[in-house]
Formats: sequence, C-alpha cells, structure tokens
Amino acid sequence: MQIFEKAEAILRHAEYRRDRAFVIGYIARIYAFKGEVDKALKLHEELLQVFESLGDKRSRAVTLGDIAEIYVGKGEVDKALRLHEERIQVFASLGDKRERAVTLEYIARIYAFQGEVDKALKLREEMLQIFERLGDKRSRAVTLGDIALIYFSQGEVDTALNLHEERLQIFESLGDIGESAHTLWSMARINLKRGENQEALERLNKSYAILLKLGRLDGMCFVERDLGQLLCGREEGEKGLAVLRRSEEGLRKFGRGDLAKQVRELIDTLEKE
Repeated sequence: MQIFEKAEAILRHAEYRRDRAFVIGYIARIYAFKGEVDKALKLHEELLQVFESLGDKRSRAVTLGDIAEIYVGKGEVDKALRLHEERIQVFASLGDKRERAVTLEYIARIYAFQGEVDKALKLREEMLQIFERLGDKRSRAVTLGDIALIYFSQGEVDTALNLHEERLQIFESLGDIGESAHTLWSMARINLKRGENQEALERLNKSYAILLKLGRLDGMCFVERDLGQLLCGREEGEKGLAVLRRSEEGLRKFGRGDLAKQVRELIDTLEKE
C-alpha cells in the first residue's frame, strides 16, 4: 500500500484546495475498492464541501454520483435516488445532456433492481432520445440492449428480438464485431425461448466464430453453454458434451464457479442418459 501512504502524505501537505480534492478522491476510491465504504463516504462528503467552496458544480455532481453508488451498495437506495436526482438538476443547469443520460442510467438500474421495471423502461426510453439527438449511435445501441432485457424479462420476446435486431444493425455499421457477437448471442437466447432452434444455432455459431477470432474466451464460455445444450438436444450428444466441458472450464477460469457448477450438473445428467 505504498501508493496509498504516499497519497495520504500528499493530502497532509496539499496547499491548494483543488490539489487536495484530487487526492481526497483518489483515497476515497481506494477505500471503496477495499470495501471500507464508511471511510470512503466520509472522504467523499469532505470532497463535496471542497467543490462547493470552489464553485465547481460539475465536479460536485460527479461526487454526488460516487456517494450515491456507495449508498446503493449499502442498500440505502432512497438516499441514492435523492442524490442522483440532485445530480440530474446540476447537469441540466449546465446543459450537459450526456451526463444527464448517464445519471438516468444509474437511476434506471436502481428501479430495475427494485422491480419497478416500468419506471426503468421510461428512463431508458428518455436516454434513447438523448443519444439520438447527440448522434451517439454506440450509446443508443447499448441502451436498446438494456431495454430489450426488460422486455425479455416481462415475456415480450418479440419486442426484445426486434430491439436486438436494430442494435445489431448499429454495431455492424460501426464495425464493432465484439458487440455484434454479444448481440447475436442475446438474439439466440430469445430464439431458444421461442423454440426456434435452427435460428438459434445459426446465431450461436456466428457469435462463437467472432469471439474465437477475437480471442474472447470470457464470452465464448457463455455461448458454449447454450450451444452445447442445443447440440445435445439435436442428438449431437458427443459434440454437445465436448462444448459444454469447454464452457465449464472457461467459467471456472473466469471466476463463475456458480455457473460452472450448473454446467457440470447438466453434463452429469446428459452422460447418464
């Protein structure tokens, strides 16, 4: 923790308020990373006072967001929502539409976690409009994916699939093959939900080929999980089991032991059949 100690030493001798603010923020993030959220919270609150004395509205709003996320982690979502609402007002006064959209996303996540999906959906639709006005195709595509997840969770799979198709077109136009692969996988999962196994197989194979080319082993293990199950269901048991074994190995490698265990249980069941 030599860097941490150096930061504290700089903080003790910082003469200028903005320099002091920079170091306070740095130390607060270290405390948050270590899980010492109360210490991080105390420093962030001190940081608020510094930015307020400097008249720096933007930095103060950013700090409000950091504090809000700490409260979310502590389960105090009402406090987090109030801080995000205050943050939105600041960015609105500054005319910063992008940061307003970013803050709307934080609020939408809270609502989605609380099960208030209609509120989350409304906020993300507002985000879509902002990104469209800004000409930000990538952020718009990401938001389309978040909205699709909401519709999918509500059983509106046709709407979710249409949104993913629009999302795919955007990523392909941007040449972003990594996000295209992720979107193809999302679409394949919807196909599986609808019993469209051939369509699912085609999209899973496309997604897998892209991820293999990119060397994205973290993404491949998730695609392999679905692809392996599908192949086993198509009476391609040996091939499917081999794919599932690779999925299990990858999931364990990337710290998803919970999912790896599920895949192992599936493999054991299929091997007995």
